[in-house]
Amino acid sequence: FDKAQTHDDLWNAAQLQLTRTGGMHGFLRMYWAKKILEWTPNAATALRTALYFNDRYALDGNDPNGFVGVAWSVMGIHDMGWKERPIFGKIRFMNYNGCKRKFKIPSFVAKFKGAAANADAAIKKHAKEKKGTKRKTPA
Repeated sequence: FDKAQTHDDLWNAAQLQLTRTGGMHGFLRMYWAKKILEWTPNAATALRTALYFNDRYALDGNDPNGFVGVAWSVMGIHDMGWKERPIFGKIRFMNYNGCKRKFKIPSFVAKFKGAAANADAAIKKHAKEKKGTKRKTPA
């Protein structure tokens, strides 16, 4: 996560914004933390990971505002319960398409050099790994 090398160009750009500027918009922090929740084995790991990056890089790291921003996204603190779904439980879900309706993703990603290239490389690496894996046929 640290080097912003996921398949998601928006997440990569948000991570690069955090590491380079010390901040990110609250809406993006929610998306960023929710993706960590989606990509880690459990909520405890997601919370630790998101708080680690937030505390390490954000200007509001080790601050109640930063903690609540992450906790809102990963634990649903100060939010109502939503329809239950795998991984997220009743935590509010956010996805890439929802972000497209809120702002111009390509413009934001373009501001953070490497975000799109990292996503392309991660996608190609995953496809190559998947292609090299032979499926077992049922006996």
